Amino acid sequence: MRDSSGSLVAFTVSRGIFRMNALSDGQTFVIPERFDKVLKFIRNALAEAELSIAGEFDSTEGLNGEMGKKAVRSRILLVDCPLLEFEALALDRASAVFFPLHILVSAAGDQTQVSAINPTGLFDARLPVGAAEPMEKLHARVALALESALLRSTGSNH
Repeated sequence: MRDSSGSLVAFTVSRGIFRMNALSDGQTFVIPERFDKVLKFIRNALAEAELSIAGEFDSTEGLNGEMGKKAVRSRILLVDCPLLEFEALALDRASAVFFPLHILVSAAGDQTQVSAINPTGLFDARLPVGAAEPMEKLHARVALALESALLRSTGSNH
């Protein structure tokens, strides 16, 4: 279910409705560059931070639900660090649900919005034992990489 701004706010499962806001517990950056250039900045910054993009998919169609409106380019990057993921999984296999970290990159005219989604904030859930520290480290490394991408973009504008 989406609210008036288009944000995902709830979904149904067989036992009821869970309230959530995918962007409520994460970081959002607006980078004053075009979509393709920002993706390149992000990929380079993640690689320098020794983070992997485990997968990615074009979410343009999925996030643009209204007919007649111009589609906004968007992509979701699945970011992880194999060592941190292994650390979390070694103590509790249930941790796999929370990895990898999702980064939503979406065009906004001549700017690009980048949001790192914290999976524990989605449902006010606690991480399994042993997963909290690796997830916290992963989230911090992703945040540093995104800040680095932001700094690169502002440096290329001058």
